[in-house]
Amino acid sequence: MKRETELARLPLRPRGSSRDRKIQGLDIVIFVILAIYAILIIFPFWNAFVISISSEASYLKSNLLLWPTELDLSAYQQVFTNNQLWSGFGITMILLIGGTLYQLFFTVITGYAMSRNKWFGKNFVMNMILVTMFFGGGMVPYYYLIKSLGMMNTIWVMIIPGAIDTFNMLLMRNYFASLPAEMEESAKIDGANDLVIFVKIFLPLSLPMLATIGLFFAVGNWNSWYNAMLFIPDRTEIWPLQMVLRNMIATVSSNIENPEAVDGFSQGLTMASIFFTIVPMMCFYPFLQRFFVKGIVVGAIKG
Repeated sequence: MKRETELARLPLRPRGSSRDRKIQGLDIVIFVILAIYAILIIFPFWNAFVISISSEASYLKSNLLLWPTELDLSAYQQVFTNNQLWSGFGITMILLIGGTLYQLFFTVITGYAMSRNKWFGKNFVMNMILVTMFFGGGMVPYYYLIKSLGMMNTIWVMIIPGAIDTFNMLLMRNYFASLPAEMEESAKIDGANDLVIFVKIFLPLSLPMLATIGLFFAVGNWNSWYNAMLFIPDRTEIWPLQMVLRNMIATVSSNIENPEAVDGFSQGLTMASIFFTIVPMMCFYPFLQRFFVKGIVVGAIKG
């Protein structure tokens, strides 16, 4: 009671004091800076979208469009009727689903093996894996390796070589190593083998990390085009979406001085194609954002 009486007698800082005004002013400054930064990020996307739905005449009047003055959806009509884009979309979906699961499988089991304490040759294998983060064999040996394996002009060249990502494997290794060893010991006392422990104990506990590196792999597979450019020069029907888009943009850019060579508004077609490729991933990312942040924090700090 005596302590409560003393606390009641303490003078209260009046609302609107100088300290409150400083904090409020700082909040306003931070808000303005973040708002400007957000506008700078969003504006290029908005400008590209406006160009994609504008007519060629309005674009020629001003390249920096804030609002479509003459609405024209012919660019999107050409995109949605382009069979090569849809073929590339199908190939990319195969890479997105099949490639992501394939990479997740090998990365996770390797990370789990590297997190276990005792097995012969662990340090040697781990060092050989880490070497690949800093040194590579070079493009020419890699090209001849792919050619000797018979993967030229096949879809497998975009899936098989990327089985394990060293950085993501280290994230999984750190996460598995951070889990209490007592869980594994208790499971072994109950008669569980290593496979049962991995599937029924460690995997369910690692869902945030699986979602995180799964998102990494999914974004990488969605944006993949480099291997297709190097190793699939002759089969355009198995080009991924990004490779098709790159070829379209290169074709449009090479015909800037000859607009008659391009059917329709070239810049509008380019911007519409870009939105066709980025919108699915932009819609998919928010659902995994919370796993992404949690997995990065846990995988990077623990272990």
